[in-house]
Amino acid sequence: MVSYIKAPAYKTLKNFIGLNAQNVRAYVPDLIFWGGAAGAGVATFAEGWPLFQQVFFQKIPYFGKHWIHEVDPEDIPV
Repeated sequence: MVSYIKAPAYKTLKNFIGLNAQNVRAYVPDLIFWGGAAGAGVATFAEGWPLFQQVFFQKIPYFGKHWIHEVDPEDIPV
């Protein structure tokens, strides 16, 4: 004979502001993807800004020399 239960057995998960470990684990790959895309977008649109060039882009190990502007001595006005 089959034994039935009267009501469903509910389990509560520990959460912090509606987030629990399972939800966070599920969202991490999406957050990494969209965070990388947002960072690439900011880097693309801020490439021409001198502040970003000095603070971020010139410090890239191999490619940083691209953003360093060295003026020839002939082009400097006296």
